[in-house]
Amino acid sequence: MANCHKLFLDFNAAIALESNYKKTLRKSRDAVRDKIRKYFRDKQNGFSPKFHGQGSFMMNTIIEPLDGEFDIDDGVYFKVEVEPLQSISTFHRWICEAINGHTKQEPIDKQTCVRLVYARQYHLDFPIYYIIEGQTPYLAHKGQGWIKSDPREFIKWFNSKVDQDGQLKRIVRYLKAWSDYRKGDLPSGLIFSILAANNFVFDERDDIAFYQTLVRIKSQLEQNFACYRPTTPADENLLEDYSRTKKNYFLGQLGSFIKSAEKALSDKSSQKDACKAWQSHFGKNRFPFESEEFIEDYHQVNIRYNLKIDCLVSQKGFRTHSLIQMIFNKLPLLRNNTLKFYIKACNVPKPFQVKWKVRNVGKEAIRRNLIRGQILNDSGNHQRIESSEFYGSHFVECYIIKDNVCVAWSRIDVPISD
Repeated sequence: MANCHKLFLDFNAAIALESNYKKTLRKSRDAVRDKIRKYFRDKQNGFSPKFHGQGSFMMNTIIEPLDGEFDIDDGVYFKVEVEPLQSISTFHRWICEAINGHTKQEPIDKQTCVRLVYARQYHLDFPIYYIIEGQTPYLAHKGQGWIKSDPREFIKWFNSKVDQDGQLKRIVRYLKAWSDYRKGDLPSGLIFSILAANNFVFDERDDIAFYQTLVRIKSQLEQNFACYRPTTPADENLLEDYSRTKKNYFLGQLGSFIKSAEKALSDKSSQKDACKAWQSHFGKNRFPFESEEFIEDYHQVNIRYNLKIDCLVSQKGFRTHSLIQMIFNKLPLLRNNTLKFYIKACNVPKPFQVKWKVRNVGKEAIRRNLIRGQILNDSGNHQRIESSEFYGSHFVECYIIKDNVCVAWSRIDVPISD
């Protein structure tokens, strides 16, 4: 059986938001919160807004969509003693006025929120609530009036389902990435989160857990095509408005994905065939293709000699440095440097053959489809010239082959900074 667990983890790293980006988004969100607070302080109308993040950003299931633009939901709460006399449109207008001018594009007043757009990057959605202490919040819906809704409760429910390994959150990201790639009538992230949480099957391997969860989701929907919201507004069927065409499309896509997953997990499938099966639903440019080779597949391994490799890092206008010394001194390895890997010490008696492996790791390597990992013959000078083109935790390995046996091995990590 092909094992694509590590590739799924690489895929997760490629689609999940990076921590530095999350910090930037929180900073942007907090700046808008301050602007809204100031607006109501200056207005002195008796309202003092509080905030609570909601949605996939708070649940840590958010992904980077293919079109590059995603949304962050930040609830604006007004604590009151009774239902406000002001109209819902008034509350929407106040928020629009508070954030107007923060970005080049004017705020968009939608039915359930006010949207602030950061051009070609992301947008912040501000749903508005009033809350009486000890009661369920009410959402300001321009079409339906004040309706009971508590997204905070949903986050608590979802987190109660999350496993220690974080596999459920990864599975939700995989489902969202599938929907993002298909660009068809597949469910929203909220529906996928509920379906995954209710049908989650844990396994030590993500590929198996994902497959088994897909099977359970399809089985549940075939028995009863429904997805009930587990929190306020309770028992709302989020699939109720699906047409027969949309329902059949979703079930058909689930069935197709399950067949591909079965092929990928079959004992008859090679690692490459398994990768192709997963790529047909996640996309060739996103799901990594396993190209790594291993020395034991080509030679018997009997390590009985010493081998040490190093790397000379050179950049125009700067002195050459040893990569080992740079790592020891905690100096960053930047992009666009020339890297010359070489054998620093070796006690294998000649003659012998030298082979190398360069492995790129991380989101940028997956995005560029340059994971690599093939075993390459040495050109004859016991050196390997590379360049630090993009960031990630890469590595290079060197093998000494004597009498068709790998008798020495060495590795050096290549942590290229962003």
